Amino acid sequence: MSSAPNGRKNRPRSAGNIFQIGKASYRDPERRESTESTRKAQRAVTDCRMIVQEFNTLVALYRELVISIGEISVDCPSIRAEMHKTRTKGCEMARAAHQSLSVISG
Repeated sequence: MSSAPNGRKNRPRSAGNIFQIGKASYRDPERRESTESTRKAQRAVTDCRMIVQEFNTLVALYRELVISIGEISVDCPSIRAEMHKTRTKGCEMARAAHQSLSVISG
């Protein structure tokens, strides 16, 4: 048996003492705000990455439409309309991404 220097036996610490169960943890409100702002910024960056990925996909689609006009001897209005719709959507996405990124960068 091991004894403490003053003659008492060493008792193992309970889980409540080790993990501080039942005690309210103190959190700094400024730290909480910075954590929330960090989460918002990370969410905004993730959203912008998704927008950029969608934009790149749209640009690839537009490129394929342009190439298809060059390959087809007959130019049809439906392909031109699809190109116009794709180009308009791309411009809107670029504006939205620009606004989101300018908010993040401050």
